[in-house]
Amino acid sequence: MKKVLLAAAALACIGGTALAGPNANGSLIVALADGVVYTVDIDNYCGATGLQSCADATVSTTGAETVVMGILAAFPSVASPRLSGVTFGWTYDANDVVLVANGPCGDFELATAGWPNSGEGTAVTWGAAQTGTLVDVYWAAAYNYYGNPQTLDLVAHPSQGAMFADDDVPSNLDPIAALGSFGFDTDGFLPCPPDAAPGACCFTDGTCEVVLREDCQGVFQGDGTNCDPNPCPPPAMGACCVEEACSVVSEDMCAQNGGMWLGEGTDCDPNPCVVPVIESTWGTLKNNYR
Repeated sequence: MKKVLLAAAALACIGGTALAGPNANGSLIVALADGVVYTVDIDNYCGATGLQSCADATVSTTGAETVVMGILAAFPSVASPRLSGVTFGWTYDANDVVLVANGPCGDFELATAGWPNSGEGTAVTWGAAQTGTLVDVYWAAAYNYYGNPQTLDLVAHPSQGAMFADDDVPSNLDPIAALGSFGFDTDGFLPCPPDAAPGACCFTDGTCEVVLREDCQGVFQGDGTNCDPNPCPPPAMGACCVEEACSVVSEDMCAQNGGMWLGEGTDCDPNPCVVPVIESTWGTLKNNYR
């Protein structure tokens, strides 16, 4: 329980720039629990969608019947998520869409005062990290009162954003890459994540950044790799001549300073940049250039 409360506190304090973590590039989707009939005798519909793949989700319905929907975190199939918390909100037209019931699929929920009204938000946390590529986060039951085309749209939490948190202390916070919607008598939106995960990208100066493979401008270390500890080798160092001045730097740094790099492992003692003075006689010089 203590860990759950700590996770909830961390999510409640989300702010600033998010750090790349194992939940990067994940989406939050809304899926129909197809064939499930809502009844007040059941107070928890977590897992009712039975989804095994994001691509199999149904994100719309027709008619006036109350339907059960699941809200799931979806991650790339090659990812290794460690989901410990999530923040999100939703919007819908309350004149048409009637929300009958709802509930979290985690161990703890911290919602805004007006939740589950449109424009409000909630935070859900787990005591143990969820490691599947499809994770039940929330459920809701609703129907379309007038039959007009309407959607229930997942959006950012009004103050905490749309974020995934892992089980590190402090948590790595990853922005939810895409948010889905559910359509009542209209199309919904299903943003399944691509089958790729961010990984460590090594640059020639030895620095590291977690990005998608296609965004890596250096050497990609593989899906799901990270920069802690830094897997990138330090740059090769060697003597750099800028006129007669010598310094031991990387080849890239030498080029940036307009110098001539003398190769890996070279040094400045003795100074290789000083032009040697060759002693000779005036007669020898005249003979060489006659």
